[in-house]
Amino acid sequence: MAAAAATSLAAVDRQCQRSLRELREHLVDLLEEHITSLIEQLVFREVFTRDDREDVLCALGPRARIRKVLDILDCKGEEAANTFLSLCNQLQRAGNQPTHQAQSANYNKMIQKHKQTLKRRSESMLYYNSRHGEKVPFSEHYVNLLLVKGHHSLEIKKHEILAFGQQRITLQHKAVEQRVIKPAQLFSSANGRPAKKILVTGVAGIGKTVLVQKILCDFGNNQYYINFDFVIHLTFRDLNLICKPISLRELILRKNRHLAKELDNIFANANKLLFVLDGFDEFKHYRGCDVEEFVTEEDQEAEVVQIFASLMQGELLEEASVLLTSRPTAISYIPINCIDCFVLITGFSMVEIKDFFFKYFQEEGLALRMFEIAKANDLMFTLCYIPAFCYIVCSILRDSSGFSSNSPRTMTDIYTQYLVALLRSHSQSRTVSNDDPSSRGESLEQLTETVLRLGRLAYLKLLDHETLFYSCTMEVQQLASCDLVSTFLDKTSVQESGCTEDVYSFTHFTVQEFFAALYYVLEEHPSPDILEDEINHGREASAGYLDLFRRFLSGLLSERNQLVLFQKMQIRTSSKAESYLCRLLRDIQSLCENGAFILNHLHCFFEQQNASLAQELRPNALRINIMDDNLSTNDYGVIVYFLNLMEGNISELDLTGTNISTAALKDLKPYLFRCEKLWLEGNNITFRGLSTLTDLTPFSLKEVIVIWNDVSVEEAEKLNCLCHRQCFIADFTNDGTWEGWSDWVLHRCEVSNNEKLVTFLQKVCKISIHNMEISWVEVFYRKLAQMIRTRINQCSEDDIQRKLEKFLNTLDW
Repeated sequence: MAAAAATSLAAVDRQCQRSLRELREHLVDLLEEHITSLIEQLVFREVFTRDDREDVLCALGPRARIRKVLDILDCKGEEAANTFLSLCNQLQRAGNQPTHQAQSANYNKMIQKHKQTLKRRSESMLYYNSRHGEKVPFSEHYVNLLLVKGHHSLEIKKHEILAFGQQRITLQHKAVEQRVIKPAQLFSSANGRPAKKILVTGVAGIGKTVLVQKILCDFGNNQYYINFDFVIHLTFRDLNLICKPISLRELILRKNRHLAKELDNIFANANKLLFVLDGFDEFKHYRGCDVEEFVTEEDQEAEVVQIFASLMQGELLEEASVLLTSRPTAISYIPINCIDCFVLITGFSMVEIKDFFFKYFQEEGLALRMFEIAKANDLMFTLCYIPAFCYIVCSILRDSSGFSSNSPRTMTDIYTQYLVALLRSHSQSRTVSNDDPSSRGESLEQLTETVLRLGRLAYLKLLDHETLFYSCTMEVQQLASCDLVSTFLDKTSVQESGCTEDVYSFTHFTVQEFFAALYYVLEEHPSPDILEDEINHGREASAGYLDLFRRFLSGLLSERNQLVLFQKMQIRTSSKAESYLCRLLRDIQSLCENGAFILNHLHCFFEQQNASLAQELRPNALRINIMDDNLSTNDYGVIVYFLNLMEGNISELDLTGTNISTAALKDLKPYLFRCEKLWLEGNNITFRGLSTLTDLTPFSLKEVIVIWNDVSVEEAEKLNCLCHRQCFIADFTNDGTWEGWSDWVLHRCEVSNNEKLVTFLQKVCKISIHNMEISWVEVFYRKLAQMIRTRINQCSEDDIQRKLEKFLNTLDW
């Protein structure tokens, strides 16, 4: 009977409500096992309201609930009935897909057991400062994150996604809002085929791990993701603990022993299997994913990096789906050609920030007052779009009952106040008597020593790209006796060969980066010294993962935070401040003159919050290069802060591949009055957006490079007519334009570090030489090839050398 109903459903395309009435009892037979996921899908598609769902759930038993669903649909109209029938067909197709082995009763029981396990593991929110044993229900405190689906075109994707930043302003435009997706839509079909490999990127603290927890929680509660029988969750922090060859089977069973009896069936139904791999940027082997040998069998032992690469490339369990999360600093090492869907987590909007405050403070009046205090501080409120920072801001507000007149102005200010507030809390709780000042002083001294040890652990592990630390190591053992440690370190137990061992990690990677910077400031002679020229040069290729460390370092060496550390923690002023400032100013001046990438140095300059420093900068030319870094509101803030302080003409402003919006372009107009050359390549800006530049008076721009935007050559000519100058260049129409572009490419390559160079060459080497004028292209490629050979000879890192050699082979024609 159920089969007959399914056949009838496939043929129905009109009179859907009448069909539902005729097939009513057949549908009850067909759908009783799917009632939970079916209800959630109807709510998700806005066919049912939440009240409708409650009415259905009040019915006793699955068959009664199906009947209730059909009763409600009878009043909803043809469109609702049609959507319902589509869902039924999806369920039927999923059930009819061929498998290597029929799903047994044990297999179905294992599905439910695994979901219950995931539900138990993910039902509590993992806050950064939760007390031991404290459980905060995930369903009550989760706040929606904004997810923006990226383009499927790799060429466009390289402009928009490779270096992620949060472009808040564009999310206010309707065209971009239409691209905002929900977690349950991540695996929806794209271009006629399902997305199998999904990359989710976002900056530190933006909510990648929370999104993963949301997926696990929903799956465990039978909500959404009905196309999967099993979801396997692995973190790269855990994978870092594996130091010997292992098989995929054993890798899964390490934390999922309950799957042992049915794992063969799970592999046989790989099209119903989802791997969720969290934190690729924390993988200590993240640079070695370009493997030469693949794993093809589930029981074949290999290095973890080979198993990961084989899974991503489809050499292992080809039909399985994979969701991978990473900070943007590491995604150039992912085998990008296998990714079907690129997703950016853009954090909280204003609505979500307010929602977070209300859930954090719970009492409505208090929550609203704290929200207004944060909103009045522009920098702080901008940082709140990052959930991790939003939590820390709420923590500071709670502990200080609102900010003092000395409100935080930078990210380091916020983390410093967070640390001071927690130290104050621990210090007061240890005070034996309020009348005994020596008691408080002694405990504060002990806490300060603990902070120094935490910092040393954070610093050494950060330089080795490690985020997990075994309890047997000396640095961890020295911290074992202090209660403060549990505030900043999470502990988990792992099963190793024949024994169980405790493993620690900082509550969030940004916290580790902050403590690492704090240690560098406090320790007179840190070893190794990251700012020593020879050490710094050796780590230049990995620039990116130390960016936040450098910003924290600059902020902690500023006068105001040095004063806070002295007053609140009784720590002496660091002797490094003067030499650091000299180095920072020298580097910024050099970068301005050379036109090299400067964004993180500008963040470090901003963290100082000392306007007088600009008087010491006297570059011969002001060339601001922030290309290939999708800019956030914070990024624009530090750029504007710097340009406000710098006098004179801006020789060049390079905004290539920054995903700059029309609104942001308008905000930069005051600085374009003194700008001569403006690079806007690959930003999808329209004629309307660019037309805002034509009313600059006086019009100082001599060249505006707008190739690879949403503007035609004809529209560029209209722009030139409006501004009465031939400065807008939208296409390579002559040899002169090409030659100018090639000079720009060569210069950008020369001033880029190795990692930035690889990212840049990914675009340059995709351009077909057959589309270029032969009169100059041979010279250009010869110079480019020679530059790459020089870099290969100078490079000490094997993975960078391999990538550069591939580019060189492309150019040797």
